[in-house]
Amino acid sequence: MKSLKFTFVILALIILFYQIPNFISWFLGHSRFRHIQINHNLVELFFDVIGVIITLIFLLSITYKKIWDANTLKKTSSIIGFALCVIIVCFVTKEVYGNLRAIDKLYVYYKKNIGIAGNVFTVDDTLGHRGIPNGYGKATYSSKHAQINVPIKLNAEGFRIPEKIVTSKSDSLMMFLGCSFTWGDYVLAEQTYPTLTAQSLNYKSLNCGVDAYGLAQMLILAEQNIPKHQPKVLSVQYSPWLADRARFMFFPSAHGVMPFPFVTKNDKGDFYIHEPFFRSALYNPDYSIYKTTPASFSDKLSFIFKVGITVSMIDKWKRQVAQWKMLLGLLPTSEVDNQKIEKYVYERLYQLCKQYGVKMVVVNVGGFGYSDEQRMANHYDRKKFKETIKSEFARNITFIDADSVLRANIRPDENYSKYVHWEKTSKTDSAIYDNHPNVMAHQMMAKTFVKQLFGYQ
Repeated sequence: MKSLKFTFVILALIILFYQIPNFISWFLGHSRFRHIQINHNLVELFFDVIGVIITLIFLLSITYKKIWDANTLKKTSSIIGFALCVIIVCFVTKEVYGNLRAIDKLYVYYKKNIGIAGNVFTVDDTLGHRGIPNGYGKATYSSKHAQINVPIKLNAEGFRIPEKIVTSKSDSLMMFLGCSFTWGDYVLAEQTYPTLTAQSLNYKSLNCGVDAYGLAQMLILAEQNIPKHQPKVLSVQYSPWLADRARFMFFPSAHGVMPFPFVTKNDKGDFYIHEPFFRSALYNPDYSIYKTTPASFSDKLSFIFKVGITVSMIDKWKRQVAQWKMLLGLLPTSEVDNQKIEKYVYERLYQLCKQYGVKMVVVNVGGFGYSDEQRMANHYDRKKFKETIKSEFARNITFIDADSVLRANIRPDENYSKYVHWEKTSKTDSAIYDNHPNVMAHQMMAKTFVKQLFGYQ
């Protein structure tokens, strides 16, 4: 009976210390205490260490005289074995705590109603993730001040299209490759620079930009869709982070693991795109239901078993196995030089365009979320692009420097924040809720595109 009571007390303490950081976070979220600033990660670490120690003491107590006793600590070999067992127990317990914290954060993220919801993305063996054919959803931002919902409609191939039909006087097609800047986060599809540019030129538009994509996915889409659609113009986004994403192998997501295709070399030293190492659980469209269900104890338990364990534990284990295999030389690693990645991808894109008679256009897009210091360290321009690819290729590619135009329209008292998404927090104040280009930025990029491509006003 005493051992049973002891077990309940220990379990209660473990749960208590695990929940204290969540209580502190909730308490400081009250309007009266928001001025109090603490490092929540350190608070979690402190209580998790206590939780690990309590768990260790509990396991030692219930195994005393069953697995170990005082005599165990008298022999050197036994001491070493005992110490190793303690270390293993501490490591496993720490991993369990870490995974549970990750599941907690993922659950909170779902309940904040932020990001993309609905049938929009699904896992893909080649691209990592892709749009769901004829999918429909929304990009949502919810706060105490505003509820922002931007509809997302996809065509039969899983590419984003306007909700309203955009007519064209020409059968000529403009195809656009890029990431969320081209896709148009928190902007209506009809307000994105791909749609606006094509409309201005009376072309049809195929926006192949996709959230989180990098150069590897862009090249895959080009190889799949240029022969199929035979566009007249191919627009390719040019941004520093696109090469990063073709190098990471695992996209640095805040939640879960996102295996990405990446640029690497074969045994002959030739570059190629390697497919993702495994299928991410993050892109299961069935999970989006938890963004609309009310938070409750049963809802969280369901979330833990149906989503959390797979996303925060199994996928992380798969990534760890892949990383061990890379260390042992059983799996390839990515090219680490961004400029070499860019040279390979942009030259391959040019060769595709030349083969199919397509005009290639490169659009330089700035890093809206970067600080001024980061922007200068990652500055991309026409000169850098020409230094990256072969000169004979560069001469036949039209370079649209939209970033320079955006920068030129910033007054001395302004910065790039004028081009991102804001929400009203009071009658006089506003706050940024997303760092992607807003409607004004897309309009300016479209005008720059049209003017520099054909000299239209």
